[in-house]
Amino acid sequence: MDNEEEKVVGEQPTTNEEVTTDENETVAEEEKPHTSFEEVFKLFLNSIDSYELAAIAQNGDDELDEVLQGFLSNALGRFVNYIAKDLLDVNYEKGQFNVELTRYEEIMLAKAMKLEWVLNKKYSEELMVKAIGDRDYAAVQGYKYLEQLQSMEKQLVKEIDIMVQRVEFGNPDVLGSMA
Repeated sequence: MDNEEEKVVGEQPTTNEEVTTDENETVAEEEKPHTSFEEVFKLFLNSIDSYELAAIAQNGDDELDEVLQGFLSNALGRFVNYIAKDLLDVNYEKGQFNVELTRYEEIMLAKAMKLEWVLNKKYSEELMVKAIGDRDYAAVQGYKYLEQLQSMEKQLVKEIDIMVQRVEFGNPDVLGSMA
C-alpha cells in the first residue's frame, strides 16, 4: 500500500507555470494562442508615409514602440463593443494580444491606428490655424490639407465600421440562431 501512495504523490501534476522534467531542466508550458503587436504595427506602418515616425525610428525601437502602442491603445477604444473577440485583452509588457487575431482583424486594427494617426495630424493642423491665424494659415498652407485630413478621417471611420459589421454579421457564433 505504501508503494501505491508514493506513486500517486509522485504523479500529481504541478500547478506552476513551469514543468520540471529533470533536476536541471525546466520546460515552459504551452502558451495560449496570441498575436504580437508587431503584426499590426507592420500593417499600420506600411499604410502611412510619415517623416516624423521615420525620425523616431532612427532614435531607437523603444521610442517607436511607445508611439505605436499609443496609437494602438487609442485605436482599441473603437472596439469596446466589438463582440467577435475581446480585443481589449492585451499584455503591453509582452507586446501582444492575449487572443489570436485573424488577418482581417489585424488589418482592421491597423486601419484604426491609421485613423488615430490622421486625427493626430488633424489636431496638429487645427492648432496651427489657431496659432498663426486663419488668414496667415490660408496664405501659407491653405485649407486643402486640413480638408484632406477630414475627408480621410470620414473615409477611415466608414471603412472600419463596414469591416466590423462584416466580421460580426458573418460570424454564426455571434449571431446564434439568427444566422
